[in-house]
Amino acid sequence: MARRQGGYLVTKALYDLGIRDIFTLGGGHINPIYRACTDLGIRLVDTHHEQGAAMAADAYGRLKRTPGICLVTAGPGLTNALTGVSGSYLSNSPMILISGRSGIEENDRMSLQEIDQEAIVRPVTKWARTVYEVARLEEYVSAAYGAAISARPGPAYLGMSYEILYPSCDEKETSPARAPVPDTDCEPPDQKVSEFFRMLSASKRPVVVVGSGGWYSGAEESLLEFAERLGAPFFTLNMGRGILPDNHKCCFGAASPASPGGFREISANADLIILLGIRLSIYAGFGNTLNPEARTVQVDVHPEEIGRNRPADLGVVCDLDSFLAKANLHARKNKVSFDFHSWMKEARSSRSRARAAFRRIVSRSKGIHPAAVAKTVSDYLGGEGIIAVDGGDCQSWTDLSCEVRKPGHYLKGGPLGCMGVGVPFALGAKVAFPEKPVVLVTGDGAVAMNFMEMETAVRHSIPFVVVVCNDSAWGMTKHQIEITYPEAGATQGVDLGFVNFHEIVKAMGGYGEKIESIKDLTPGLERAFSSELPAVLNVRTDPNAVSSATRVITEMMMKAMD
Repeated sequence: MARRQGGYLVTKALYDLGIRDIFTLGGGHINPIYRACTDLGIRLVDTHHEQGAAMAADAYGRLKRTPGICLVTAGPGLTNALTGVSGSYLSNSPMILISGRSGIEENDRMSLQEIDQEAIVRPVTKWARTVYEVARLEEYVSAAYGAAISARPGPAYLGMSYEILYPSCDEKETSPARAPVPDTDCEPPDQKVSEFFRMLSASKRPVVVVGSGGWYSGAEESLLEFAERLGAPFFTLNMGRGILPDNHKCCFGAASPASPGGFREISANADLIILLGIRLSIYAGFGNTLNPEARTVQVDVHPEEIGRNRPADLGVVCDLDSFLAKANLHARKNKVSFDFHSWMKEARSSRSRARAAFRRIVSRSKGIHPAAVAKTVSDYLGGEGIIAVDGGDCQSWTDLSCEVRKPGHYLKGGPLGCMGVGVPFALGAKVAFPEKPVVLVTGDGAVAMNFMEMETAVRHSIPFVVVVCNDSAWGMTKHQIEITYPEAGATQGVDLGFVNFHEIVKAMGGYGEKIESIKDLTPGLERAFSSELPAVLNVRTDPNAVSSATRVITEMMMKAMD
């Protein structure tokens, strides 16, 4: 059999796993992988910064539900990627970070880029290994893939020095790649399903909240069947958005305390809270709006999530799709039916009040309100395109204004709270689904962080549209300072001025427009997509639009002043 260089073995293992795109920034340690990608037909989407590569791989993994691949060089290549890996870890998205490292024979000699990479990444990865034998490269690549997608997804790390990637090995001497990871679905015990239905039968006002676990478990069809049978209010969050379409009769939209779907009031009046694959993080208000007297059912594939921030009366450690499939089977066999018409009528009244209050807030704006921007984008896409979101206030307004009708069509940062993810997210989304329109709605501070990746998109002919809500400031932080210190007058460190991002992208070879009126946004979107280029619509938005997220976070911090 032929002798193969280590870099070829890594690349062939990825190819055999179905990988056809890698997000990367080059360096001498990983050149053999670059060479093999050319031979095997894997596209290298090379970015301007490793952070952008990692964030794009994160987005790809979330949307495809298979690992996005981030390939970087040693030392600073790895540390630059760390923020993107951390975001993937906290959002449970499948990713593989492959990094070069300094030579093994140079350990503890102060070699170039020598740093304990495995120790650095271990706290923010599911699985981390360093490969020391050329013959075991394929084995380790397949193991990393399995770790990234099994149970609760997340990032896996593989480090390998040039002494592993440059030498060759006889193919017959290599350890075989591991078999595909076994199906991790686990069937819930019969008694848990029976108890679940007893709790439902005793309930008058149930509420269901679905998170990212619904998406990663592939529970779309099972959830729809369950919702149709139950006929009670459903809310969704994070990658759970769209798993039950926002325009479904049972779906009330985002599970946010500020949601115009009435989440705060409806959840406060519920007598049974059903948490399906969702963590009660800050995005769900830590569960503080949920009726403290209500009983709680929680289903999650990860045991440590059961009871986080709220005790569970019934906890089920299980893959969500398996749980719903068995629950639906139980309901069909036993001809279970429910009548929550009066509760749904009450919930719809709550939603109407919340929507009216939200419209009043937006209507008071003296300029273009970011919520109007987000709604215009959502209406233009009509539920067919992928929306990515970035920023502080901008993210909050977009969360509350977009109608998500399909699963895997809404991307936001996650619990790390990292800005700058937007352009890499849009890049990764378009690589994952080149046939779908992709729009990023972002703030002006956030978009500048990785704006050079627009040039990456131009160079690789990866078209998407960026809509910048440009309030000429780090809006959320500026508003926090103004609320906390009203007597201070002028602020420092938070004013940016109006940056002409639309002109910058044109200089890069993309398409750009400045938007001064909301009525011009839809025609601008038409022109941007028609250009078939990476595009920026730079919208001058109301600098005084303060989101509820800003107010809640500020109030939380101000309590420390008492």
